[in-house]
Amino acid sequence: MNYRTRIDIIEKILDYLANKEKALKTHILYASNLNTITLNKYLDWLTEIGLIEKVEENRNIIYTITAKGIDVLEKLKSINNVLTSRGDLPSDELSYYRQVFKRIMGLEDTLISSKSMHGKSGIRYTHLTIKYRDSEYLFVPINEARISQYTIRNLAYSLLVSNDTSLPLLIVLKNRSLQNAVNKLIRLYSSDDAEILVI
Repeated sequence: MNYRTRIDIIEKILDYLANKEKALKTHILYASNLNTITLNKYLDWLTEIGLIEKVEENRNIIYTITAKGIDVLEKLKSINNVLTSRGDLPSDELSYYRQVFKRIMGLEDTLISSKSMHGKSGIRYTHLTIKYRDSEYLFVPINEARISQYTIRNLAYSLLVSNDTSLPLLIVLKNRSLQNAVNKLIRLYSSDDAEILVI
């Protein structure tokens, strides 16, 4: 097993709970690849500092991520993206999306990068962008199996950036079952400049 830092383990636990919304300890145990004693220490500590909550549901103890936990998770992901990527997506994920665009749309050299830009409001944003059909889009890959709080916040941020910069969104879904939910979220934010691809 690769050496993991405490931060890596915390991100793994929070990310799992953000995607599942709620989970039993045994499920978190398998997802985090920890032993029971170590996992208990992490769960107790994360509960104590308010990043996760422990509730009883149908005689089972269930763990959920809190709003504070979502906020910390987003910060951890941002930091890890800076440390492990070339300024855009982690290299293996970047290669994956380049292959997808080449295979499905015949695009040879898909340019996906992290770009800093100013909106009409004067606020400065950093967002993934992609050149697609001779236009520049804000790139939003959604890899989750289901819509989570993290997905909603990420999409809401992207819609805000899109509205402020006038750049359209290109949302790429790995799971077709999310398409209706994503469409509803887009309509909720009154965005007409979004294109969804399902891969």
